[in-house]
Amino acid sequence: MIGKESKHNGHVSLNQVRDILEERKKEKELTYEQQIALEHAEKFAPQKDSEHKVRKALDNLGTLSAQTVLLISNIMPKNEMLLRQILANEKRVFSEEEIKNIRSIIGQK
Repeated sequence: MIGKESKHNGHVSLNQVRDILEERKKEKELTYEQQIALEHAEKFAPQKDSEHKVRKALDNLGTLSAQTVLLISNIMPKNEMLLRQILANEKRVFSEEEIKNIRSIIGQK
């Protein structure tokens, strides 16, 4: 991809990655890296409706950055330790109440 400009320099969810790569696959054959990324997205992406609900609820909390909200909605951590590792990127300490709120949102799916 030398010499190509990027159209978008932001973070995208696994569902968005899957949609983009499926569209590209219709147009032309995917490169090896794109095919691997598509397989990964198909295997690990959460369902679109649950991801959207979780992202919206986490955004409404107002305490998390957009990147952290995206990470949590993509990974959907099953235990508190993994959630705390994701939240470590925020560079602040979360109270037990905040973590319980986030875990309850993730558990809603």
